[in-house]
Amino acid sequence: MPDNMSKPLIRDRGDGRGLGHFEASLTEPGCPLVGILGTGDFARSLARRLIASGYQVVVGSRSPKRSVALFPEEAEVVTQLEAASQADLLFVALFPEHYSTLVELKQALAGKTLVDVSNALRVCRDGPSNASQLADLFPESAVVKGFNTISAWTLQSGPRDGSRQVFLCSNSGPAKASISQLCRRMGFIPVDMGVLSASLELENMPLHLFPSWRLPVHLSLALFVLFYLYNFIRDVLHPYLTAGKSAFYKMPIELVNVTLPCAALILLTLVYVPGLCAAFLQLWWGTKYRRFPNCLDKWLIQRKQLGLCSFLCAVLHMIYSLCLPMRKSARYKLLNTAFKQVKEGVEDSWVDEEVWRMELYVSVGIMAIGLLSLLAVTSLPSVANTVNWREFSFIQSSLGHCALFMCTLHTCLYGWTRAFDPGQYRFYLPPTFLLVAPFSVSVLLLRSLLLLPCVALRLGKIRRGWEKSRHIRFTLPDDDCRNGLEDVSHV
Repeated sequence: MPDNMSKPLIRDRGDGRGLGHFEASLTEPGCPLVGILGTGDFARSLARRLIASGYQVVVGSRSPKRSVALFPEEAEVVTQLEAASQADLLFVALFPEHYSTLVELKQALAGKTLVDVSNALRVCRDGPSNASQLADLFPESAVVKGFNTISAWTLQSGPRDGSRQVFLCSNSGPAKASISQLCRRMGFIPVDMGVLSASLELENMPLHLFPSWRLPVHLSLALFVLFYLYNFIRDVLHPYLTAGKSAFYKMPIELVNVTLPCAALILLTLVYVPGLCAAFLQLWWGTKYRRFPNCLDKWLIQRKQLGLCSFLCAVLHMIYSLCLPMRKSARYKLLNTAFKQVKEGVEDSWVDEEVWRMELYVSVGIMAIGLLSLLAVTSLPSVANTVNWREFSFIQSSLGHCALFMCTLHTCLYGWTRAFDPGQYRFYLPPTFLLVAPFSVSVLLLRSLLLLPCVALRLGKIRRGWEKSRHIRFTLPDDDCRNGLEDVSHV
């Protein structure tokens, strides 16, 4: 019986090819030899990940002697022709403009699986994709598009620190199945995207810059600019034009702090408006089997982004409010007020009404920011996956409306009696809280209508398949087994 312990696991790098083959005892029986064509950053990270997953790796390079030091010792660095001849599965880790240099390997690559990991430089709508071009160059090979949405850092550090999904598409079912098995062994989750024609969509995915955030971010910026200019006219321009007082020092902090809660409340209200529209449309139509308008569909999809933008504005408002006493202007105002009271002989400036208003205002604001934080945390996929649907809907719908109520109450406490003060209507423009509070109050009132038993029961029947245009006998279950129908107003 031969002594296997006397055999070296890895042959010496001193032979003519740069590095010898793996010994059979190094890897599991039946483990395929995986080839990589290319020596860039992605190729090096991919080689490390494949070796850590127990695969034999052979790297094809145009200059093996120069590239051998870039890869782990367990990887075999040879010429591209040798790598194409040895491996049945090869990753093409080259830029698309270099695909033509592989034409001389067409005979060696015939009948083998090629994984295209490239991406385009810009979004391409018409095609052809890089994977399609590779398939045209090697018609006798099975081309699989995949791993282009995984960064080199994710490959090197492992799937625990990055996205676990790997999107795959190919015209060859067996080739796609073998790559799916390789993905699972590497710790990733393969996602079948269909045939190779879907590769254009996969190559465009890493090039999109927050496509679902575009409209919410633009809307947030528009609301902020609109309310900022409105407050600038009332609080800065009005005293300058009417009394010659310069209040331009308010622009960096005070005006921003007054503007942020207005944008936050409008954005938070917009999160719950499409759900109300959907509910009332279903009540009006008497069926759930009718498509919503496209604008309402897009609005429903982007509620998460609107809510997170609202949360950002609320957090910034809290930070700005905490920084208000730190301003030099606030210290001067405090000293001037104290000096004026001493000069006038005022011993006690305590006003119960103002004290209570500020205490309630701050307390409700803290509760509102706490609820908004809970909504923001549960919107994260890693947290949302740990709760069931009823728990998630309770937090996002029931507690979400509580957060909207607290934010509205916070705004009303800020207004207090200022709505009835003629001095607040500068240039005949009402304060901003009078512009935003009625919107959120209306949403809360409409939401309360959906909680009425007659409306909630009808909406529950509709969402369970009842249609008013059809004569179908429909009976709700008993109260003790209503399957969560006690809260049917959320969408």
